[in-house]
Amino acid sequence: MKTLILIPAFGCDGRLYGPQIAALKGRINCITRIGKGDRYEAMVENLLAEAPEQFAVLGTSMGGRLALEVTLAAPERVEALCVIGAAAGAVADKAAGFKRSERIRSGEKDAVLREMGDIISHLDGPNGEATRQAFIDMGRDFDTAELARQSDALAQRTDKWARVGEISCPSLFLWGANDQFSPAADGARLAELVQDGSYMELPDCGHFPTLEYPEKATEAIVAWLEDAGLI
Repeated sequence: MKTLILIPAFGCDGRLYGPQIAALKGRINCITRIGKGDRYEAMVENLLAEAPEQFAVLGTSMGGRLALEVTLAAPERVEALCVIGAAAGAVADKAAGFKRSERIRSGEKDAVLREMGDIISHLDGPNGEATRQAFIDMGRDFDTAELARQSDALAQRTDKWARVGEISCPSLFLWGANDQFSPAADGARLAELVQDGSYMELPDCGHFPTLEYPEKATEAIVAWLEDAGLI
């Protein structure tokens, strides 16, 4: 059986992919790996050290960017790539990113989570409020020091657009049309640049399609894995 590594978003855990893991049971070995480190380079190294020799990788937001960087770092090991809501550009405001880290470390973790939660999902969608609360709940359970390190990594991400065309494995870029963190146009651009890329956009959906529209997201992920010959 093939392996699919699922990388959650900032402050999230395997609950972000609960519906998909349940749907894929018995078809592919699903492993959740949290991004660990204060820079993407460290996160990539840590993930590859724990990963099997061959695997597919899927990530959302921070995890999507990590999935992209893992694929660039070890293209011979990655059989398929799925990025959800994460572009290849540099951080827009490094100082703001480090300010977020400082707030998390100084006791404002809950406030940071609530602020992000307010824009994490499309609140007018069918699961918008539930997705917002799921993000906050996962973040509250997340180790505070590790959350701050993830924030540091986000604040230091560099521009990778020039390298996206190196990716040759079957790649799905899944986006919510109402994503407030990463515009849907970024996903379409990634799909155009990747040699074997496809793009899917969900209407009335924000940053977390796997929770906001679990059935549609699962269908897209299953089709991607089937097209790649992994299930």
